[in-house]
Amino acid sequence: MELAYVFGTKETSASILGFRGEEDSIFPWLKDNGYTAIEPFVRNPNLFNQVEFEKKVEKSGLKIAAIGTGPMVSDDKLTFTDKDPAVRKEAVKRVNEIIDFASIFQVPVNIGKVRGDIHEELFIQSWHWMSGALNEVCEHADTVGVDIILEPQNKHNINNLNTTYETMNLIKELKLPNLQMMIDVFHLAFEDYSIEKSLSLVKDQLLHVHLADSNRFAPGMGDFDFTYTIQLLEDINYQGYLSLEVAAEKNRFKEAKDAAEFLYSIIHG
Repeated sequence: MELAYVFGTKETSASILGFRGEEDSIFPWLKDNGYTAIEPFVRNPNLFNQVEFEKKVEKSGLKIAAIGTGPMVSDDKLTFTDKDPAVRKEAVKRVNEIIDFASIFQVPVNIGKVRGDIHEELFIQSWHWMSGALNEVCEHADTVGVDIILEPQNKHNINNLNTTYETMNLIKELKLPNLQMMIDVFHLAFEDYSIEKSLSLVKDQLLHVHLADSNRFAPGMGDFDFTYTIQLLEDINYQGYLSLEVAAEKNRFKEAKDAAEFLYSIIHG
């Protein structure tokens, strides 16, 4: 297992739980301080120079772990279940454009809050909108060899697919070959009864993992048991990235460096 860190691309504007700024300085710093990849959080890939971005990643020696879609929601309020059909259509179009960007690196695209909330007064219709959109983006992703990964998030973030169990049930129901699973240990610890049972449940579909401590800061700054969790990931033979999606308390650079040292002491210990 190797470490990645979330990075907001230039066109994003709302706050993210990761680095943002000049790629020419941040990418080499991450490489020099224990990270082998970044996880770009993208709002709209048509609003930055994709070729230039790819060259900067390659020059730094970093890889791309996955592509996040969160800024679509935080910046542009695009979701699959918006009551406005034009917004829903634009959400699918935008995700498909992000899928095309991800295909450059052949990495998965994360569907988190962009799936949208379920409206109580339009309960069945909301699920229909979400399922239809997932079918559309998975169909497009399949044409370019990209996987879509669904992320369970806690009920303070979104009102559906809060647990690993619920998310896996939807994946099984939709039967889309390139719809897979990711977890964020912060959300998992918040919603799931047993981390061990959850990881066992998803072991065959798990493509990506987000890390954050119990307080949403970098690993090692709270009381989450990373030694136990990393051992469980090793037990299910997880080979993907551990990607930090964390808030910064004071100094993101120092906290990122300390987190890498802390996590590698467990991984290599």
